[in-house]
Amino acid sequence: MTRYEYAAIRMGAEARIVFYTDDPAAAPEAARAVLARISDIESELSDWRVGGAVQCLREAKPGVRYDVSPELAEALEISLRVGAQTAGAFDPACGRMTQAWRQQRDSGGHPATWEPWIAAHGAPSSRLRLADGQVSFGSPLPWFDFGGVGKGMAADEGLEVLKQLGLECALVDLGGDIAIGHPPPGHRGWRVRRGRGQPIWRSHCGVATSGSGPQHVVTMDGVASHVFDPRSGRWMGRHGDITVVAPTAAEADALASAGCVLGGSALRERLRGVAGVQVLTDHNRQD
Repeated sequence: MTRYEYAAIRMGAEARIVFYTDDPAAAPEAARAVLARISDIESELSDWRVGGAVQCLREAKPGVRYDVSPELAEALEISLRVGAQTAGAFDPACGRMTQAWRQQRDSGGHPATWEPWIAAHGAPSSRLRLADGQVSFGSPLPWFDFGGVGKGMAADEGLEVLKQLGLECALVDLGGDIAIGHPPPGHRGWRVRRGRGQPIWRSHCGVATSGSGPQHVVTMDGVASHVFDPRSGRWMGRHGDITVVAPTAAEADALASAGCVLGGSALRERLRGVAGVQVLTDHNRQD
């Protein structure tokens, strides 16, 4: 079989699609189908898109149940499950906070602390309910932000498109959130780079790496990265990379984000015994 690789910008990141096939004529169409599916996910989950579902729900009325798309419901289900697994270190409803951080980053100002707000109102996701494809909100209204799960979910959906086309030896990498299928012919797995750590070889799973990297602003108190602790209302400072291997890229994406709040050791302890999940830090040299 021949290896084919395609790349394009989607969801503000490079989408890299790699697969093996004996049918060269089918390769370009397969890549287009994957990119189209990623664009669908972006349309449903983006908090930037004017008139999109996420922005429209920012005008929701407390106590009213709203129908949401299957994609939005799935993103919420994954996010709330990871939030429960990590004792609230991941929260899909911190949109007010992350939007404020972006505005301060772009203006060169200092991001405001949300500690008094969280102390008064509790974690944002405590005021939302999801049931039977409908979502309802308490007051004050939380805003969704799927930045910690959306790219992983889109990678999973892209890989599913390839599987449905019979392209099982495949990988979809969306800005470092990676959905991995069968290994390449003759190999034990796909070689995955993970920040500054040693590469790992994996198949049939999702892999994501999260860290502060360049996403930070300098404040009077030090450095505030783009990662927010929804339990306390504090912005995290600089921190090392956390890599998570999980059954899906969406789970890996969300768990790696939670790891930036908890730290690698605490995340590993909380996930002890969870099938298919592995937590690696900068110092891990496992493959």
